[in-house]
Amino acid sequence: MGEEQDIRSDPRTIDTAWMARVLDDAGVSAGATLADCRFEGFVGTGQTGCNGRFSLTWDESVGRPATVMGKFPSLDETARATGFGGSAYVTEYNFYSRVAPTVNVRAPKCHHAALNLEAQQFCLIMEDLSGSEQGDQFVGLTLDEAELAIEQAVLMHAPRWGDPSLSEIAANPATIEERAAMLSMIYSMLLPAFMERLGERLEEPIARIVQDFAPHVARWAMGSGTPLTLAHYDFRPDNFLFARTPDAPPLVIVDWQTANQGLGMVDVSYMIAGSFTPERRREVEHELLESYRGRMNAAGVAYDRDTAWRDYRFGSLWGLIITVLATSMAARTERGDDLFVKMATQHGHQAIDHDAMSLVT
Repeated sequence: MGEEQDIRSDPRTIDTAWMARVLDDAGVSAGATLADCRFEGFVGTGQTGCNGRFSLTWDESVGRPATVMGKFPSLDETARATGFGGSAYVTEYNFYSRVAPTVNVRAPKCHHAALNLEAQQFCLIMEDLSGSEQGDQFVGLTLDEAELAIEQAVLMHAPRWGDPSLSEIAANPATIEERAAMLSMIYSMLLPAFMERLGERLEEPIARIVQDFAPHVARWAMGSGTPLTLAHYDFRPDNFLFARTPDAPPLVIVDWQTANQGLGMVDVSYMIAGSFTPERRREVEHELLESYRGRMNAAGVAYDRDTAWRDYRFGSLWGLIITVLATSMAARTERGDDLFVKMATQHGHQAIDHDAMSLVT
């Protein structure tokens, strides 16, 4: 991760010569010459990184992309330091360089991935999915959109179900006991700041379960006993790109900064709670869960109804963990705070509805 000598961590420093070399090495140029590369500006509202679009001019344009996207460290100093000091950037680098080819989930095609932790440099150059539109957790998903997400979850989880080698993809490989202890420590350490920042905006039952869960995070992190697989761990509408033009893929999953070995049902439970109001979630969750289970069985993974339901309940607690952790990791914005309150509320009600705490106490 330190051999790359010319990593461009600021999109404004990328010139035509650098982009031409990157696209040549990736086979994108296919013999054509890149005549011009121009940074067109930042895209999206990334909390822990920033995205930018580049326009490309070729001497032979047929079959070559007119634009590409780049992902870079956050311009916010706190979020940037957290990304390099923690695991966000190295995890995403590991996913694109080592893991993506081993699963079938539709992620962005990555032409270039580079990381140097010591120099705090990180860069991804990927296909531009301009024909797609980002989901919005404030809007949620339709049932059809959630079914597309279920399909992608299966394409992510089934290929490496029960694969012990996934433990090696983590930024800092550790035993499950070590990971559990670390997660518990981090949750307890960040909980007071979370409550100080957002506690007054939470419903009383939500505030209570967020705090009551703290002594049991390590037990949760030890898993439910179901085989582990590749989990996204932030599988929600804001990280979904839906087709808005006929030639775009139906759904692309983005932001792989939290991907790791884990319980696949965590993604499903987290997606369902984060995509619907508590009232609507109660109406559709069983249907979506059965869709996932049926697709997994068809992919060769035996998953009985009782075990899947237990794992769904168990997985609901992840929403509380990521809400507390993300509040401290992301640059503070009004939209961000509103999002974290919404997340705590939706995931908290899901965990309360299904008595998830009884599975870890």
